[in-house]
Amino acid sequence: MLLPPALATLLDEQIAQLPAPQPPHGRRHLLLPGAVPGRPRNPDGLADQMKQHGLPVRAARNTALMEAITDLPPIIVADLFGISPATAHRWSQLAGNSWAPYLAARQRSRP
Repeated sequence: MLLPPALATLLDEQIAQLPAPQPPHGRRHLLLPGAVPGRPRNPDGLADQMKQHGLPVRAARNTALMEAITDLPPIIVADLFGISPATAHRWSQLAGNSWAPYLAARQRSRP
């Protein structure tokens, strides 16, 4: 995945700080750990830090959403991004991406 240099640097720093792999015993290691052990980082705090480094969070999210909506059905994108199916459908229309032929073909192929 191609990342902006500032974001790639931040991720490299986070990866470097991860503890050494331990034998599995029910604990998971998070790429972006939060202040509470075993919990991920708060998205709002992460967004603030990304803004401080000149990474436009909203623009990056919208770009990722637009890219995903051209490759995946809107219902899948809705689940991935935590948005409503209707919003994902509107984004699909904005992207000029219609899944109608795919859905029609699936209906025809069912016994």
